[in-house]
Amino acid sequence: MTSSEQNFEEFTEQCLEYFMPLQDEFIKLYDINSYENWFYDHGIGAFHFKSDNGRNLYFKYVDVGSFSTKTDTWKWSWDNKTTPKHVCRGLEKVKAFGQTNDFEELTKGLLDGDEYTGWALTAVSAKLLNAIGAYRIPQDHLFIYFIFTNELTQEEYDALKDKYISCDSHVSGRIAFICQHLNKDTHAGFHEAFDPDTITDDDDGYEAWCDECEKVRLKEDGWNDVAVAFANIRLVCDQCYFEIKERNQKDN
Repeated sequence: MTSSEQNFEEFTEQCLEYFMPLQDEFIKLYDINSYENWFYDHGIGAFHFKSDNGRNLYFKYVDVGSFSTKTDTWKWSWDNKTTPKHVCRGLEKVKAFGQTNDFEELTKGLLDGDEYTGWALTAVSAKLLNAIGAYRIPQDHLFIYFIFTNELTQEEYDALKDKYISCDSHVSGRIAFICQHLNKDTHAGFHEAFDPDTITDDDDGYEAWCDECEKVRLKEDGWNDVAVAFANIRLVCDQCYFEIKERNQKDN
C-alpha cells in the first residue's frame, strides 16, 4: 500500500467520523423516516420528501454518484453523461481536492468498490461541501447517493421551477440567455454578463453574446433598444450554454 492510499484511507475515516453524527442528526431533525415517498428532479436539482398525510420537505442537492451491485463499481456523477452538470457541479471542489492531494479515488470517474465505497465517498463529499445530510435511493441495480446542501421552503421550491427549461438535447437545465448569433457551430466570440462561477439560485441565469453584439453594445453605450434588437436574445439550457461557450471562446 502506497503512502497516498494510506492517507486517503485515513482521510476517509476522518470524513466518516464527521459524517455519521451529522447524518444521525439530519434524520432526527427532519424526521426523514416518517416520509413514505421521495422524488428527485434533476431539472431543478431539488429533492422532495412527501408523506401520505400531505407533509412536504424539500432540499437542494448534489448528485454524488452511484454504486452498481451488478458490476461492483462506483461511478462519480460528473463522469455520467446522463447527469446534468448543474446537479453535480459542486463536486468540482471534491475533484480539485483529490488532484491536490493525489487521491485517485476523487479524480477517477469509475472505481471498483462496494456499498461501503458509496457511503465513504458520500461522506467525503459531505464534509468538503458542508452538506447538512445525505440520502441513498435504489434504482434497478444501482444505489444513487445524494448530499443535501440546504432546505427549501415551498415558495423557494416553486420559484426554482421558473428558472429551468426543458431541452431537446439534455434532460433539462437552468435557463440561460444567449444572442441569436451564438450556437454550437459558430466561433463568434463569447462575452458574459458576469462570472458563471458566482451564479446563485437567486440570480436570473447565465447571459452571453458574441463579438459583433459587443461592438454594437459599446457603440450604443449599453443595452439600449438598438443593441437589444441586434442581439435578439434567446433561451437555452445551461448545458447548451456551456457547450456553446466552449465552441465560441476565441482563446480556445
